[in-house]
Amino acid sequence: MMFAIKLSKGQCDGSLCPYMDDELSQKLAHSRKVQQQTLKLGRLTVGGENVMYRHEKTFINPCVYAITLDSKSPDFEEKLSRILNFEIECVGNKYKIDAVYFKNPVNSAIQALKEKGIEILDDDFLLNMHEVEYTTLDDTILNLANIRYQAVIKRNEEFSKPVYVKLYGDDYCSLCAIASALVCKYANLIIFENLNEALLSSIITLRLNIYTDPQKPLQVESKVYEFNNPDENALVFLTTNFALSYFAVANELSSLKCGSYLVITPSEGMSVLTAWSAQKITAEIASKVVSANDILNKVKNRRIIIPGLLSDLREELQEALPDWKIVVGTTEAYKIPDFVKKLSDV
Repeated sequence: MMFAIKLSKGQCDGSLCPYMDDELSQKLAHSRKVQQQTLKLGRLTVGGENVMYRHEKTFINPCVYAITLDSKSPDFEEKLSRILNFEIECVGNKYKIDAVYFKNPVNSAIQALKEKGIEILDDDFLLNMHEVEYTTLDDTILNLANIRYQAVIKRNEEFSKPVYVKLYGDDYCSLCAIASALVCKYANLIIFENLNEALLSSIITLRLNIYTDPQKPLQVESKVYEFNNPDENALVFLTTNFALSYFAVANELSSLKCGSYLVITPSEGMSVLTAWSAQKITAEIASKVVSANDILNKVKNRRIIIPGLLSDLREELQEALPDWKIVVGTTEAYKIPDFVKKLSDV
């Protein structure tokens, strides 16, 4: 058994077994073939995937987004500036453009890009990849799927290179739909001719959902977050550390005219109702998070607004936090602004 386990992990050679026949030896050699090669582009890793479907295990290395940049183009300086300044925040992290496909590169621009953590993509790197020409969406997806099938299932070495697709044009709604499909099936790198911030923001958010371990819920750090420079009159909200819950609430709090705090409980990435059902958010857990943050002592109104789905927890929370008034809020995040307007009547 120990030998078999080591053999399955590639920690020993099958030739050490005197009972292995040719057929089994061939199967072992086949199973050890690299399914998809892994390439390094600075801090980025391209390829290395070993499953057809995310739920089988997980997708490993996120699809890289690159923007074409040509120093001889008349809009070079303006485009370079937009690339350098592009940044979005999602799931508690900040994201920039991954790479630039640089034509006629100049050293000053290369240095500026590297200082921002943006990698430089060139034709030499692309020689190690397989280009899939975009024709129609159906045909391109079928082509990408066949390459992944040949690499992962058949372990055909002719298809083991990571794949990339170039997308042209400025119909950004169509490009967003196309790129979204390619991220799911099965591009390792997408090179865009033009830069559109809304398009990139959309597909970066999509990529975060595709390239996460399906066995590990997406979650944010359990702490107190601040919005709009809260002062002693700030509102205090509470929810779980499930990423979607956090960002739904955070988006609404950011739009308020008043400052606020958002208390995030350590709920193993579960949504509000799931966490409550699984006892991952209790009065004791919530009170510990609130009590551990001295910043909340500055708040004078002493009210904590909890999700409407936690209304059954209100009395327990009130006992655990006697110095605070527990207010049951909305069941949906988008209703928060209207709730705040009426809060004086609660």
